[in-house]
Amino acid sequence: MCKIKAYGICLYKKNKLQTEVLLCKAVVSKNNWGYVKGVQEKNETNKETALREFHEEASILISSKYLEQYFEQKNEKKDIGIYLVNYDNIRNKDKYFSNGELKKDCLSPENSQIKFFDIKNMPKIKKKQRDLSSQIVNYLKKG
Repeated sequence: MCKIKAYGICLYKKNKLQTEVLLCKAVVSKNNWGYVKGVQEKNETNKETALREFHEEASILISSKYLEQYFEQKNEKKDIGIYLVNYDNIRNKDKYFSNGELKKDCLSPENSQIKFFDIKNMPKIKKKQRDLSSQIVNYLKKG
């Protein structure tokens, strides 16, 4: 049996005061948040999966040229890989976001919420993404 692989995107935005990352809460999740991602399909590259899943879950098309740093967490049953993308590279932001949250009409039925969080005040992260989240937050703190 092959190990499941999931890939996605961490949209981030920075200003002088804070750095924020986009997280999602699945409909089936109680209070745990994670990155916008999904399972890789047959004959699909890691990057193709990340871009497709981000579009399916957040309605936002992103060009592969905007994929930045890559982070990974290997787990027993499912490995997860996330690419950073700068929020400044998203066109028509007002079409998708209002007050730091993805508009309901852009949200996939899989998620109850997708919104930005300050990296200094992160919510509870899903267990299979905690190390991954620490890597991403530490990287963004340095930059």
